[in-house]
Amino acid sequence: MKELTTEQIQIAAANYRLARQHMTNAVEELRKFVIAMTNVNDGKVTVFNPFDERRGGLNLNNLDDRDLADYRRRLEKGCWRLLLNNTGIMEAATRDDRCSLEEQINNGTFGAFTEESIIHVLQELKETEGSFVKNVVREAFRYFSPNYARKEPIRQKTVYCCAAYGSISFSSCYTPAWELLEKALLLLDRKPLPAYSDSLVCRMNEAVQRHQLEFECPYFRAKFYEKSKTAHLTFTRMDLIDTINEIGRAA
Repeated sequence: MKELTTEQIQIAAANYRLARQHMTNAVEELRKFVIAMTNVNDGKVTVFNPFDERRGGLNLNNLDDRDLADYRRRLEKGCWRLLLNNTGIMEAATRDDRCSLEEQINNGTFGAFTEESIIHVLQELKETEGSFVKNVVREAFRYFSPNYARKEPIRQKTVYCCAAYGSISFSSCYTPAWELLEKALLLLDRKPLPAYSDSLVCRMNEAVQRHQLEFECPYFRAKFYEKSKTAHLTFTRMDLIDTINEIGRAA
């Protein structure tokens, strides 16, 4: 989890206050705009909207105090999402943990977007970061254990089915297994998560598309078999696999 400096927190909180004020001012100006346009035709023009010719534009009918309060809540939620995304916690979490964080944002659990609240939330997330990592590891173990019901450990040599509509694919569209495995290995190795173009999923997919039937990374060697649509892995960092097994079997 990326830690934010005091200055970064102060800048985020100050710019949220500035954006909130600009939003309030903008709604007030739009209210005046609507009144002026209505008066252009002696009070008979009520639906003209220069921002909405293609539909989906700014709705000038939603400018009362209740709408403004709703806009402010959306702004605050959006700022919390941007902040958490900036720390990397959302990207590194499991789907369930991301949903839990989203629920806390939507429910207002984190409170107002102030310096004090930001510091408090980030401290709490830092303290629970280990549980987020363990949840990723447990999910990876669930997919790569030969028999998860019996909590069998992941072996150094592992075969995993990668079939997707008649071809081999490692995309998370079909299974989150490979994304979870990469996250678990990198987080345990204290390495940053890469952009998608540099991820294992992307590079392994590209290798298969180029008909390269072998692949190697710092954590394993892989051979792909097109007939059986399987990947045969030989893990080279058994220290990390042992940790995954320990955490996964204890779940």
